[in-house]
Amino acid sequence: MTPLSTQTRHTAMCLTPFPIWTRFTRWGMTALIATLAACASVPTPSSNAAPALIPVRDLMADWNGSGAYQISPDGQRLMWVARLGLGPGLFVKNLKTAEVKSYKISGGGVWARDSRHILLQMSDQADENTHVWMLDTDQPQLAARDLTPFAGSRSYILRTLPYSSDLIIASNRRDPKFDDVYRYSMTTGKLKLLATNPGHVGTWLVNDDGAVIGRARLEDATWVFETPLDTAQQAWSRRFEVSYFDTLTPVAPSATPGHWWAMSNRGRDKLVLVEINLHDGAERFEHADARVDLVGVIWSCLQNRPVAVVSDPDTQQWQVFDTALAQALQNLKGQTDARVSINNRSDDERWMSATVTRHNGGEHVLYDLQTQSFEVLAQLGSSRMNATAPLAPQQPVTFKSGDGLDVHGYLSMPPGVAKPYPTVVYVHGGPWRRDVHQSNDPMLSFLTNRGYAVLQVNYRGSSGYGKAFMNAGQGEFAGKMHSDLIDAVDTLVAQGVVDPKRVAISGASYGGYASLVGMTHTPGRFRCAISHVGVTDLAALLNDAPPYWELGKPLWIRYVGNPADPAQRAAMQERSPLFKADRVQGPILLMHGEHDPRVKVSQSLQMAEALRANGKPVELALFDKAGHGFHRWQDNMVAYRKIEDFLARCLGGRTGGFDFFELGAKLF
Repeated sequence: MTPLSTQTRHTAMCLTPFPIWTRFTRWGMTALIATLAACASVPTPSSNAAPALIPVRDLMADWNGSGAYQISPDGQRLMWVARLGLGPGLFVKNLKTAEVKSYKISGGGVWARDSRHILLQMSDQADENTHVWMLDTDQPQLAARDLTPFAGSRSYILRTLPYSSDLIIASNRRDPKFDDVYRYSMTTGKLKLLATNPGHVGTWLVNDDGAVIGRARLEDATWVFETPLDTAQQAWSRRFEVSYFDTLTPVAPSATPGHWWAMSNRGRDKLVLVEINLHDGAERFEHADARVDLVGVIWSCLQNRPVAVVSDPDTQQWQVFDTALAQALQNLKGQTDARVSINNRSDDERWMSATVTRHNGGEHVLYDLQTQSFEVLAQLGSSRMNATAPLAPQQPVTFKSGDGLDVHGYLSMPPGVAKPYPTVVYVHGGPWRRDVHQSNDPMLSFLTNRGYAVLQVNYRGSSGYGKAFMNAGQGEFAGKMHSDLIDAVDTLVAQGVVDPKRVAISGASYGGYASLVGMTHTPGRFRCAISHVGVTDLAALLNDAPPYWELGKPLWIRYVGNPADPAQRAAMQERSPLFKADRVQGPILLMHGEHDPRVKVSQSLQMAEALRANGKPVELALFDKAGHGFHRWQDNMVAYRKIEDFLARCLGGRTGGFDFFELGAKLF
């Protein structure tokens, strides 16, 4: 589950935005397996023209896969992540000499301003207590150095600086609930405290020179923006207020003194790009998509202005205000509905690392905006799969909810299978997130290849569709948020697309909760369910939340209730699957990381115990190197094989059976 703040991450190409929370979603799992009572016999889908089975190892242990490409600020080096031995590694190529160096590090990073050092945010225990590490690419014999070696604390890069190689770092080393601000000097190798959190400051604003020029402090249900009256920060001036339930995200300093560019939905429904006066909060409207929220901004440091904004109504949409970038996007997308993600750009804005995704593949590219040409660095794994096993397109769908809301989503239909399809309702987490088009999610390729349609629903409460749509989810856990899923299934059943007798539900985090709600609150509607790191007890979720969720709790309380209030706690229990295990009518697969700091593993353990006590079929898989999700290829290998066999027994789809990579996953 993701603690939502008034901040949403957006893309600014020369600095890091300033979220209250930095989110690191991990996907990982090891196997403790309970017995599963198989589903009743079901017919196997017709497969007269079924594509070849894609081995699970090609999805989860792709030996040829690579990603996280980033060009250095000086445009001379390229960084990426790929396999190194039996695990992930970091690679750096000198584009002049073609020399490639490799480093045994799990995960990608970002370049420091000096184009020599690489900055990483990593956690050893999958517990989200990330530290900031630095790797010197000129001295590959040296190991990465932990810049924030503070046990039991969480540190992350707040921003880099355009005129210095120093870093601005946020850390909760002093108080686990709140972040202080530090400056790391590349010259001295030391951290200097810039600002101490007096309590309830959720956002720090740091200018291009590395000075703290503002903060947002939570006061009741209001964010109060303040600026320091002196360099010693002994006194602060109250400037303006933002409702806790509105969004205001700084993007970059404006050329106008005392102003910043920001994403805002203050006084409006949709998230738009504005220029805001930091002294009084007055906004000047700039760019928007009237249909949906803006989700990204591409910022030019050289021009000191936005050069594009991005939105996601049904497919990705760009509004581009720069001729060279517009031509580049046209060259990369062509006449297709491909999704383009700009990873980063060089300081002179000539070179751009980008990823292009389509339903049947995609590529990582290095684009030269000066010559309008590009080099394909690597094919996405889905491109290689599609060569022998055509992948299913992801089609936007829209339907009316029972109370008249327009609800959007996506349908992926399996090739070689006749309608009506056996279907998996694949529920996104958050819940304040959303599914998007051409996301390159391997789960879609996996499930459609096995013979299932996949239905993704951006139920009420999802982000991206405006404030009113998200607020419509308040108090609707196991209520209208769930009925939106049911309405989507019923719509497709009525159209002859979905077989009502062969529908499963699956998801992670909130999606896992929704899957279990499907089995406990609407028994008989779903044949089986899969819960990844799912919530089973809402009150326990809030009571056991990590300390750095403190500033996010008002939102959780608004949506699900306050466990400290007896009446609200009783209502939370009514909406918690743990207390309705006796109503389940089909098998359930539970998977959970043992180091999960958000949804404790006890949530799945207790659910499994309750199901067994009521004689219900359940399989429990615990993963001892994972946190809130499944990150390691070994864990995903085990997890996908479990999903494959579980759904084959339940819905009658295809399975590749035992994969010898499973042995490697368990041994390494």
